[in-house]
Amino acid sequence: MIYLISGSPRAGKSTLSRNLAKKLNIGYLSTDNIRPILWALYKGKEKNAKFPFEKMFQVDKMDEFYNKYSPAEIFKADIVEAKTIWIGASELIDYLLLCNMDYILEGVHLLPRYLKKYKDNKNVKIIYLVKCIGEEIYDGLLKNKGGKHNDWLADNIKSDEVLRTAAESLAVYGKYFVKECAMFGLECVNTEEDFVQELKLAEKKLIG
Repeated sequence: MIYLISGSPRAGKSTLSRNLAKKLNIGYLSTDNIRPILWALYKGKEKNAKFPFEKMFQVDKMDEFYNKYSPAEIFKADIVEAKTIWIGASELIDYLLLCNMDYILEGVHLLPRYLKKYKDNKNVKIIYLVKCIGEEIYDGLLKNKGGKHNDWLADNIKSDEVLRTAAESLAVYGKYFVKECAMFGLECVNTEEDFVQELKLAEKKLIG
């Protein structure tokens, strides 16, 4: 069985994937780890065109990043990268199916418009996790700031105002996935109200 887990940032994709991999004793991979493989194939202007988010984003200048680019600009860049990364991700999924392997692939780049082709495949299970309310995301970031979770976003943004802007930017993703999942008839779980309980629900939907 191939498990495809996607959705908005900070909604629990990685947590669900790790829990599922441990429970089923199977491997998992994030689409973030496919990115550098494809990144190496392009050069110059083509690389910037295929990976605009990568060009825009610098982890040591996150306050500048969220002040410079609007939520719409950030989201648009990620959608372009998703299209680029899908080239490799789709080949991997098809290869895993051909080899009849059990595996988990997760990541924000697995858009509903791409995964719809696997919706009726009995060897594939798909679920999306979302958070859509900026204030809720902001509260979660505040709780993680300086904590034991090593939250790369909360710990690298210095300004509280920028942290709130980042949260509103991430909410754009959630709203997009809710709309796209409804359009293509894909399962979508909102993890805002009770994160732990909703992840358990998502896991149950995948493996019963």
